[in-house]
Amino acid sequence: MTTTDLEGPDLASLAALTRDYAAFQARKSGLATALGGLMAVVFVIAALSPNFMGAHVLDRLFIEYLVWVPFLWLAVNGLCSRILYRGLGIVKASPDGTCERRRWFWVLGLALFLITVLLAGLYAFASGFLQANQPRAALCPPPMWILLMPFLYLLPMPWAIRGIEEARAYAVLVGQCILWLIPLFLFSFGPPTPPLKTGWGIFGDVMGVSILVLIYVVLIWGALAMVRGWREHREYLAILRALPRES
Repeated sequence: MTTTDLEGPDLASLAALTRDYAAFQARKSGLATALGGLMAVVFVIAALSPNFMGAHVLDRLFIEYLVWVPFLWLAVNGLCSRILYRGLGIVKASPDGTCERRRWFWVLGLALFLITVLLAGLYAFASGFLQANQPRAALCPPPMWILLMPFLYLLPMPWAIRGIEEARAYAVLVGQCILWLIPLFLFSFGPPTPPLKTGWGIFGDVMGVSILVLIYVVLIWGALAMVRGWREHREYLAILRALPRES
């Protein structure tokens, strides 16, 4: 047996581990993905509370804090990637066209959704459909600065989103915030409910059913995200265990 026979398999195995580690570092989040799924599920449970829309914390609406949840997840995701998954240094992965296209699909889709919501909100106030000073008393009027949240959600993309799972987690958390803000603004600044023959009642029923379906979708996604995140974390641990060790 020659020296080449001994070193060849080790070098090939080390090269494979390096590729896996670089791909993980570039496109996966591990426990951060699981945390995103958990936060999405907790967000749904909190929103199902009867007092969700009018709940106050420190003399401010509870929803004013919840709209910052996507940014909190981005911060935790960045810390996890630096503390947990860069123990072997920084490695640049080879480009993967399929993963990049799928990542950009989520990034651009979320961007179009946020731009549409922002323009629709501005048009609703400009046309008078939504009014800041309604004659009827609103039980829980949100502050007007929340209208800027769709624009703020756009700022971290695509620089802070590395992989597909991160794009999905961020899109779900942002989508939840927007979907809870829409009925809040309609209730606080919209016109009084007109008769059912105008179609407003049908619109409300359709929105209610759509939100219910989305709740189930988010709960299923959150459960799957927690499983995927834990599986990615175990994959990283397997990479560490497979590294050759000094005798």
